[in-house]
Amino acid sequence: MKTTTSLSILLCYFGLFTYAQEKIDPFIRVLDTANNKTIQLQYLDSIIHHIDKEKQTDAYVNFAKRYIDIAEETEQFDKMVGQSVKLFYYINNIQNNNEDALAVVLRAEKHKDKIKDSFLLGSIYLKKGGAYYDVDFKKASENYTKAIHTFGKSDSIYVADAYLFRGHTESYQGNFLHAINDYRKASEYYEALGDIEYVIQAKSGVASVYGMNKLYEKAEEAEDEVIAYAKANEKWYAAVSCLYNKSIHYQEMGNLEREEELLLEVKKINKEKNGNDIYSDVFIEASLTKLYVKKGEIDKAQDHFQKIEARKNDFENNKQLMNHYHKAKVAILEGEEKYDQAIALLKQLIPEYEKGNNKDHLVNLKQQLARLYEKNGDLEDSYQTYKEYNALEDSLFSTQRTNALSYYQTLYETEKKEKDLLAKNASIETLKSENEAKKRLLGFSVAGLSLFFLSVFLFKNKQHHKKAKIQQELFSQRLLSSQEQERERISKDLHDSVGQSLLLIKNKVVLNADENTKTMFNNAIEEVRSISRALHPFQLEKFGITRAIENTINEVDQHTDIFITSSIEDISRTLPKANEVHLYRIVQETLNNVIKHSETEAAKVIVQKKEKNIVVTIKDHGKGFDFSEKYNDFESLGLKTLQERTKFLRGTMKVDSEKGKGTTFTYIIPFL
Repeated sequence: MKTTTSLSILLCYFGLFTYAQEKIDPFIRVLDTANNKTIQLQYLDSIIHHIDKEKQTDAYVNFAKRYIDIAEETEQFDKMVGQSVKLFYYINNIQNNNEDALAVVLRAEKHKDKIKDSFLLGSIYLKKGGAYYDVDFKKASENYTKAIHTFGKSDSIYVADAYLFRGHTESYQGNFLHAINDYRKASEYYEALGDIEYVIQAKSGVASVYGMNKLYEKAEEAEDEVIAYAKANEKWYAAVSCLYNKSIHYQEMGNLEREEELLLEVKKINKEKNGNDIYSDVFIEASLTKLYVKKGEIDKAQDHFQKIEARKNDFENNKQLMNHYHKAKVAILEGEEKYDQAIALLKQLIPEYEKGNNKDHLVNLKQQLARLYEKNGDLEDSYQTYKEYNALEDSLFSTQRTNALSYYQTLYETEKKEKDLLAKNASIETLKSENEAKKRLLGFSVAGLSLFFLSVFLFKNKQHHKKAKIQQELFSQRLLSSQEQERERISKDLHDSVGQSLLLIKNKVVLNADENTKTMFNNAIEEVRSISRALHPFQLEKFGITRAIENTINEVDQHTDIFITSSIEDISRTLPKANEVHLYRIVQETLNNVIKHSETEAAKVIVQKKEKNIVVTIKDHGKGFDFSEKYNDFESLGLKTLQERTKFLRGTMKVDSEKGKGTTFTYIIPFL
């Protein structure tokens, strides 16, 4: 059974890969034969869109670089920078080629004076900061700052990211107050955007800064804020993570009772709310194992260690979890007084931690090793290891104390400056306010009565218009739903009743060998089916919204003279079934408008998932029109219907058109 399943998955993967390759191959074959650079860009655009970037990364990078070369050569700098920004991730994060990724961004930056789009400019600095992230934290921070100041008002999600990443770099540089301020600023942005996941990340950043510097009281305040927020939004993985970190702080303070309370609480939440996540489970059980060994309750320690042992096969290839497993095993061996085995295992672990930057773990392991040597009677080794432990602890304590003093000094100086400034401003404002208060009192008295009567009138008028508008929208939405239901009914009747009757008659004609009549019946049957499909899109129910849109585009491409390119992301299961038909109709009716009115030779359809919206863009290069003139024209029912369907989906419809320069329809549909 297992072999059959694996074979099915392999065949499915091969089928999808072949399907994608079949789409790409025709463009690759004609790419080098095209002399026109603009056409080459279009072919490359299609190749880049259809290629599997995760599995064919090297091929994608080569095509994308070629696209960038041509865009730069033809001075299409917006396209060049846009593709560079997208390419950065695959070179930096998948190919792990930091130098090449940085070179791509630096090349794009050379043309920043020719770019007006704030998103593209800000993205250059955001990616450049990412390129320097593990190389030079100061340069990374400088570029995140530029990104913050460059992005526009509509790019707030990227501004939030820049604050979050700059917070990381400031923390690594020891600028803890700046890091905390950046995390809090990022949290405010994410909260305004409703991005709960990243609100938690930003708030957790504040807690981690306090924790790493042993400012336990401040760390607990920040952790409690994250835990409350995570629980309120049912983000249990975050609550588990923060409670676990909180338990570690009590372990460091030597409060074993409080550590035990927190670990048992987080174990319960992880089991009941988090599906007993293996990462959290191993961390928690390992900590409980070590805790009960410290308390001398070896039976409890062994019970928790056996729970890790039972899941070992599920994580034996994960280095981080195996390290936690081995540390728990060292604790068990110590509790069972098997000191030789414990020492041997611990000596294997320590080199891994000597390579890393986290000295806290190394200090604890050195202390544990010295203690084990002492218990085993190896006094010379114990003495030497204690010396190493003390040197490490002194260095770590000195760094943490310096960081804490730096934090409080910066905080004190900042607050002192703010108080001095507030005191000066207060004395000036007091004089101003006394004079202005008298003037305002007289003005308010005169205006108050007038405003009262005006407010009553406007309120009643607004309520009346609001009620009328709601009634009109409800009527339109019900009309659209009724229309779709009636179309479906008629479509089924045509297909099931008339279509079947025609098919029976055709069979009788075939028996009589009347070829002319047979041809007429075939045409009639096909026409009935065509009308049935037009009335209700059964392919929507059969294949889903993404394939239904692709089929509609293919039909237009095959049966008209218009050359259509498309970029369709998978939007299946993002909308309720009842709403999918309206989105499908929007695409269908917009394409019909393009066919009937645009007089274009080429068009493009783009369907994307951006943040929490589906964005559909349909662009042609036809004669264009005056939108306000068309929309107000009583006969232009098509545009009104498109807008009503968009409202039904709680979306936004945008039309950008200019006579002689084509038309772009954009629909932004929320899916949460």
